[in-house]
Amino acid sequence: MFFNFIIGFIIPWSIAILLCRRVPMLFLTVAPVMSFISITCNQIGMAAGFWTLNPQTDLLIFNSINIDMGFNPATGLIFTYMIYFLKWKRWIVYLGFIIFLNGAEMTALFFEKVEYSQGWNISYTFLTYVVGLLFVDLYFTLLKKAIHRFPLS
Repeated sequence: MFFNFIIGFIIPWSIAILLCRRVPMLFLTVAPVMSFISITCNQIGMAAGFWTLNPQTDLLIFNSINIDMGFNPATGLIFTYMIYFLKWKRWIVYLGFIIFLNGAEMTALFFEKVEYSQGWNISYTFLTYVVGLLFVDLYFTLLKKAIHRFPLS
């Protein structure tokens, strides 16, 4: 469990906290949405028996807490920061993050931190990550448009 805490929570937030200091709005907008998406997908997937995260705990929600509150929100922050604040080409950021996320998933599979069952495979995980990235990109685009429409003074 300590390994999962370091890899899934401490390291991602150590990187993402630097971005939060530069653009606090990302922490207040993107992180909660990414946590919500992560919790929802992980709880549905684990409850349906598509995957199991190790080590197991008595409460299903605690199996993925480091991913749901650490790795995935931090990844969403960095993804959004690269597209909207560093102004990197969108397709390069998408490609890089999809490769990174699937590489991390395959590493977790190799070290048996995650186990697939009931026909779930890395291809479905790939699609899940693509949909998640598309959702956070669309969400932030709509949020920016909404903020510009209403004066904050």
